[in-house]
Amino acid sequence: MKTKLLLIAFLALMVQVQANAAVTVEEATSPMYLKNNGFSAQTSDAIQVNKARANGAAYYTENEEANKNHNKFVTFWRNFYKYTDPAANDNSFYHHDTTEAPSYTDL
Repeated sequence: MKTKLLLIAFLALMVQVQANAAVTVEEATSPMYLKNNGFSAQTSDAIQVNKARANGAAYYTENEEANKNHNKFVTFWRNFYKYTDPAANDNSFYHHDTTEAPSYTDL
């Protein structure tokens, strides 16, 4: 009889024990976690840029780092191409200052 009561009490306690399997914010915003949960690479980069901005640090994606390492000739033609083609990706989506007054860079 006592064994049954102890077993029932033990099971009642086990039901109320939490799993404590929470995911921290750092884990939930890591690139590997985002990739494994079906988010795109662009979403992961956007989250990393926002985290770095909040911490006051600079963060550049792999494409931006590769573009920084080009020589002056390649950089000139890339900038010329970005100027002539408005749909070209110029990697300024997160790396620009927002101002209320329009300027020539808005073209």
